[in-house]
Amino acid sequence: MKELLAEAIRFTASRERSSEMLYRRGAMAGEVVQRSFFERLAQERSRYIDALLQQLSQRETADSDAWGALARAGSSGERTTAPFNHLHQALLDKRFSIDLYATFCRSFKEPSLCRFFEAALAAARREFKLITAEYLKGGGRSEVPASSRPPRRSHQRGELPHRPPNPHSQLFFAMQDCGRQSRIG
Repeated sequence: MKELLAEAIRFTASRERSSEMLYRRGAMAGEVVQRSFFERLAQERSRYIDALLQQLSQRETADSDAWGALARAGSSGERTTAPFNHLHQALLDKRFSIDLYATFCRSFKEPSLCRFFEAALAAARREFKLITAEYLKGGGRSEVPASSRPPRRSHQRGELPHRPPNPHSQLFFAMQDCGRQSRIG
């Protein structure tokens, strides 16, 4: 069971490292307010990863550091997204982490694994709340002007037009089978 817990720690550290790299890319681009927000998130993630890796032995930590170096090298070559999109990407990333950790909490029956993934889930939820608050502070807006976005749909209330269902559709057959008289005639 000790090996499984060590693997869970390494997996979580790897997942959080990818979040940290996303925050570091957000800190390099964007507005000054968003830069400081992303820098703070990246520092918190870095401290969290260090706390996770302290739970492993020296040999296991060296193995996970090698994986982290590979992840950092692979992510440095990625092209960056538009500055206004970083908060949205961070929201999606944290939402994925929450779903993943919640699935692990439900999947494992071992108490030590459940406690570990519950702690990771709680940390991801706290961070998701911070990112959501920052996203909503900006109004959830993108830097794209409203004129270039498609117009919003306007729904009108009133009666729906009387259109009979296609006589070759499942709806038509269901109406015939239920015994009610069809309005079609």
